[in-house]
Amino acid sequence: MLTAKQFEGLKKTNLSTDTAKSKDRISTDFKSASSEVKREIIALSGLTRATFYNAFQSGSASPKIVLAMAQMLGVSPYYYTGEADEKGEFDVKVLNAFLKEKKLAVTVKKAVAKEKTKTTEAAKPAKRGRKPATAKAAKPAPAAKPAPAVKSAPAANPKEVVMHIGIPKSVKLQKAVENLDEESAVLLLRALIRKSYVNDNAKALCDVIKSCLLS
Repeated sequence: MLTAKQFEGLKKTNLSTDTAKSKDRISTDFKSASSEVKREIIALSGLTRATFYNAFQSGSASPKIVLAMAQMLGVSPYYYTGEADEKGEFDVKVLNAFLKEKKLAVTVKKAVAKEKTKTTEAAKPAKRGRKPATAKAAKPAPAAKPAPAVKSAPAANPKEVVMHIGIPKSVKLQKAVENLDEESAVLLLRALIRKSYVNDNAKALCDVIKSCLLS
């Protein structure tokens, strides 16, 4: 079947062989069609409603009017030209015969060829001109420098620890040590001595307790 684009390629001519028959048949069938079918006939033909009403008065049967009505109403195009008195039917075989007989096939083929050419040209990339700018790959951001390691504060000097204890604390500590029995004092000293190898505070405390035991 013909498309609206192919209808554009149909030449302007009067195909009617009997003006009175064409006038009556085109007018009667168009007016009796539903509003929706009328709109489809007009859209397919690419003509205005006024053009159809002019045909009702003049009896002129142009290829666009004849084929649009024949295709949408399922009627033989020969009925609207006045060449047949039976409405017949519309199919591909009838269409091809009508186009060939009325020498409309060449015109339609040209319209199709033009449409294909336009589509092909639209698909082709534009010649010359500057090449489209390609997005440059973003440079990787410089790796963040590792934060400087926080140095731990140096261990306190044993002498400073002893000085921080002060005399009042030394007196309390001495009394506490005096109240320990011998076994408890020995166990405490052993524990502090083991700690003193890895802990400066334990070493300082160990020295203080030693001094308390020896005083």
